[in-house]
Amino acid sequence: MTEFLKAELALDARATLGECIRWDAREKLIYWIDIPGRQMHRYDPSSGRNDTAVLDQEMGCFAQDERGGFIAGMRSGYARIDRFGGDVTLLSSPDYDPAKVRFNDGRCDAAGRFWAGTMWDPRDKAGAYVYCLETDGRFSAKANPIILSNGITFSPDNQTFTLADTPNHVLWAFDYDIDDAVTSNRRVLRSFDPPRGRPDGACVDAEGNVYLAIFAGARVEKISPNGELLAVIELPVPNITCCTFAGEDLQTLYMTTARTRMTDVELTARPEAGGLFAIRMPRHHAPGILEPRYLG
Repeated sequence: MTEFLKAELALDARATLGECIRWDAREKLIYWIDIPGRQMHRYDPSSGRNDTAVLDQEMGCFAQDERGGFIAGMRSGYARIDRFGGDVTLLSSPDYDPAKVRFNDGRCDAAGRFWAGTMWDPRDKAGAYVYCLETDGRFSAKANPIILSNGITFSPDNQTFTLADTPNHVLWAFDYDIDDAVTSNRRVLRSFDPPRGRPDGACVDAEGNVYLAIFAGARVEKISPNGELLAVIELPVPNITCCTFAGEDLQTLYMTTARTRMTDVELTARPEAGGLFAIRMPRHHAPGILEPRYLG
């Protein structure tokens, strides 16, 4: 039986498109971004303080860097950021046209590689790819061509990789060989009915369940490794974009949301859109897992 839960507002951020939320267990802080706002945010759950760093271009995704700072997927390609609000160093990147393509969703695998998918802005064909940035700086295209990459996760046993193509309303699962960074055996983990929302960002818990944000669906779905819907976390705003487990015990789920594609009337009715939301998951739900850091 599917369990229904409700999240509450943690920060009235009113972001245009909040995304890529990550817990830093060392600093005990939550990092997240507003993509079109060209902002990176740092939220302290203990105090409620949220700091903002302004970027010179859109950041689609990032991961913590073991050397400090972040590895990021920007509009123009890969970049290193030495600290929050610090210097941005552009790196060698995939050969794509930044007028039509940008990085969108990504995270590191347990071997410290940075996996990041792109999005094809015209959205008229599968013109985007998922790339893997190795720890030695080499990169290559992985998985299959897509329109808009989302939902990239790695199971805690490192054997399953997930990927959503948002406009096609599908979340795939793949077998994953972490030694060689190879995906295989693509299958549909869960498909979605467009009027009820589209798959966006995701994270996993210690049992391998996928927590998937549903854009235009006002919810996060907890999906088992075999595709069963175990729980639904409802939010009072429509556009849910990404989620992460946070806190010492990784038992609190935080979610980013967006105001984009909402009319003035809708925003008046849902003023908390674009905020950070949170829910303390009941103890019968497994905790999250720590996000691996980039080891390059």
